[in-house]
Amino acid sequence: MIDALTSFDGAGPAFYGALTRIVAVTGPGRAVRRGLENALAVLVEALGYRRVCLELHDLPQPGARIVLSHGRQQGLDHLYGPAPITMGQVIGSRRSLILQDVKDHPDFLGRPPDELSTLSHICVPVTVPTPDGHVEGFSPVAPSGVVGALSIDLPKAPMVFLEAHREFLAVVGGILGNASLRLRDELDTSRRTAASAPQPDEDAPAQTPPDQPVAVSKSIRLVLRQIAQAADSNDPVLFRGEEGTGKEFLARCLHSQGNRRMRPFLRLGCGEMPQEAVMEHLFGVQKGERSKATRSKRGLFELAQGGIVFLDDIEELSPAAQARVLRVIQEGTVNRLGSDTTVAVDARVVAASSASLEDAMGQGAFLEDLFYALGVFALYVPPLRDRMGDILPLAEYFLEDFSVRTGKSVRRISTPAIDLLSQYHWPGNVRELANCMERAATLCDEAVVRTYHLPPTLQTGESSGTEPSLSFGEAVAEFEQELLVEALKKARGNMYQAARDLRESYRVVNYKVKKYGIDPKRFTPGRRT
Repeated sequence: MIDALTSFDGAGPAFYGALTRIVAVTGPGRAVRRGLENALAVLVEALGYRRVCLELHDLPQPGARIVLSHGRQQGLDHLYGPAPITMGQVIGSRRSLILQDVKDHPDFLGRPPDELSTLSHICVPVTVPTPDGHVEGFSPVAPSGVVGALSIDLPKAPMVFLEAHREFLAVVGGILGNASLRLRDELDTSRRTAASAPQPDEDAPAQTPPDQPVAVSKSIRLVLRQIAQAADSNDPVLFRGEEGTGKEFLARCLHSQGNRRMRPFLRLGCGEMPQEAVMEHLFGVQKGERSKATRSKRGLFELAQGGIVFLDDIEELSPAAQARVLRVIQEGTVNRLGSDTTVAVDARVVAASSASLEDAMGQGAFLEDLFYALGVFALYVPPLRDRMGDILPLAEYFLEDFSVRTGKSVRRISTPAIDLLSQYHWPGNVRELANCMERAATLCDEAVVRTYHLPPTLQTGESSGTEPSLSFGEAVAEFEQELLVEALKKARGNMYQAARDLRESYRVVNYKVKKYGIDPKRFTPGRRT
């Protein structure tokens, strides 16, 4: 990564490269919401920004908005909401804003002091073209020509460098504004046709939300149907299943389909920090002698403001925190730490667990009342080994997503590599598959992922119960078969063309094809394989 904050010489190429990738990921023909999310990821990965937040207004529904964010530190993008004062000023004035020092700004109250001392902040308007070609003036979408704001947390830097980033981000704001017009059209079309949409058949693929990549297997389609049924309810939801099965992702699908979709989705990993910090993040803290806090801070349940609070690994909560969560579910109120004042909150509780909550109840580590309160909508997410039909579509989705974000041109997965992916039993589930495809795309210097790009665990059968690594002769034979199959597939079964592509004689290719029992007719168009 080029650190564009270090010098103007580094900034130019970094800005240009990031703009090229942002245009690519948000261009026509791509899913708009996914493209906007990928654009934020590009800003973080290419320029070293700590956190990026995009807020879009002027959507078809009155008062509707969409908030997307991405952070360099895992979980940071969901721990803090958008900066409402800064964004409001930028949208209202149609002018960008730079905060070289954020420690005394009210939008950043509650951040750790050591973080505040190292941050600067930039916020720019997200703009759409107007009839006269300028942002100012009338726009049929937004009279101001401004449809939202893009805010950036970045390492503290001199004002001259922050000005350079502000100018760059103003251009990005225009690109994202154009993409938001397509998103507006999609939402408008969806809103107008939703009422007349037919009820899906029991075995038909579930309706997929904007950020749902695949739903091939019957088991995951059932989960998606259950999510659709629970989406508009205010009752809590509990996702259960092994680690890495995608419980958080499905919780986001629930959020995107429900009547709270325009409000925040705030996540907290209950085992990612000490329980005292978990209590502060969830319920807030009131400054004073009792709490020893020097400033007051709202918790996630207050910040959610009609949205969803997602509690990952809820079994890690202390009994005291569990009791407070139960109170939110039953009464809709919280008390900040150090305060006796009751605060009304409107937040739907969605939780996830990979542990046996029944065992935890038996050991007195999990409240029985909370277990049954969460069980109103308890959804089981099957492991990847029980939904084999999803492996290849998911692998292709992750490969395309990573390739787009990094600017690589990895297009497909070879047949032998597909066989390895299908034979492995994936103890780490979808998360392991995503990491596997990211590794493959990183190592791949051509358009096709091959077996040797996959992790050693897939190639040796380690932790999957298959045979150990191949001998040298067997490995050579496997590689030859892979090359022959790929060449015949590309040549559509034409042996002469395959030989030319391999830069080998027809006689040798014919011999190898017979040796390995490969039928070239399998690859002829129109022939069933």
